[in-house]
Amino acid sequence: MGVRSASSPEEWAHLISESFVPLSLANISGAFHGSVEQTVLLPGVTVTDVHTHGHSVVLRTPRLTRVEPREYYLFSLHLGGAGAVLQDEREATLHPGTGALYDATRPYQLVFPTDTREIVLQVPRRSLRERVGAIDELSGRVLPADNPAARVFSAFLRELVGVSEQLALEQRAELGWTVVDLLATALRATVGAEPSAPTGRQTLLQAMRSSVLEHLSDPAFTSAALARRHGISLRYAADLFTEAGTSPAAYIRDQRLKAAHRALRDPRQSHRTIAAIAAGLGFTDRTTFTRAFVRQYGVTPADLRAGQGSDVS
Repeated sequence: MGVRSASSPEEWAHLISESFVPLSLANISGAFHGSVEQTVLLPGVTVTDVHTHGHSVVLRTPRLTRVEPREYYLFSLHLGGAGAVLQDEREATLHPGTGALYDATRPYQLVFPTDTREIVLQVPRRSLRERVGAIDELSGRVLPADNPAARVFSAFLRELVGVSEQLALEQRAELGWTVVDLLATALRATVGAEPSAPTGRQTLLQAMRSSVLEHLSDPAFTSAALARRHGISLRYAADLFTEAGTSPAAYIRDQRLKAAHRALRDPRQSHRTIAAIAAGLGFTDRTTFTRAFVRQYGVTPADLRAGQGSDVS
C-alpha cells in the first residue's frame, strides 16, 4: 500500500491498530502526527516504514491481549530519534541501528519521546518459535547494532523496505522468508543458539505441504489456491515442487489418493461408501477418482476394499 498518514492522536491509534495489532495510546503530544508505509510480503509477514513527529506512548494492554488476541512477534529496527520497548519487566532502550523484539500475546509499551523513524517487521509467532528455541528470553531486550548477524539483518531489512513496492509477488514472498530467516539468525546469535528448523525455500515448501494436508477435503483447493494462500505465483510454487521432484497438482492428487487408500483399508470406515470417501477427499467425479486410483495403486478402490489390493499406503 502507499503512505498512510494520521494528523491526530485518534487517527494514529486507529492507523497503528489497523497496521499491526490492536493498540492504545497514552501521553501523546497534541501536535503529534505520523505515517506508515506497509508492504505484505507473505500472509502474516509485513514490513512497515513508520515515521512519527511528537512524543507518544503506545500500549498493548492486558485487556487488549485478552479481548483482541494476536499471534505475532514484532521487531522494531530503530533508525532515528529515541525510543524504548518495555515487556516482561525488561526495557530495551533504542538508538539508531539497534532493535528490539516484542510479543503481541503479552502486554508491552513502546515509548517515543522524540520524533522517530523505525522499520517494523511483523511475523507469525510460530514462524519464529520454531526457529529460535530461547525466544521468550529475548522480548524487551536490545538487539545490538554491532552484532555481525544483526548488522546483516538490519542492512537487508532497510534495503527491503526501499524496494518492496517494486518487487513482483513471488519476489516478495521469497524475500519475506529470507528476512524471517535473517531475523531468526540474528536473534539466535544473541543467545548462542543453533538453527532449529529448515530455512528459506525449504520452509516455504514445508508450509505448503502442510496446507495441502489441511485442505484435502476441499475440491476448490487447487494448485492456484495453494499458491494464493502462501502469497506467491503459481510459477514460483511449481519451481518449489519441481525441486522436490513433483508438481503442486501432482502432490495434491497424491496426498488425496493416499488418504483414500488409508480410508478404504480402515475397518472403522467400512460403513462409508467409496463415493463418500472420494467426495470427502476433494474428488468431485467418481470415474476420475477410480482412474487415478488405479494408476496409482494398480487396483480399483472396490477391489482394495474387498481385500484384493496392494498393501502400499
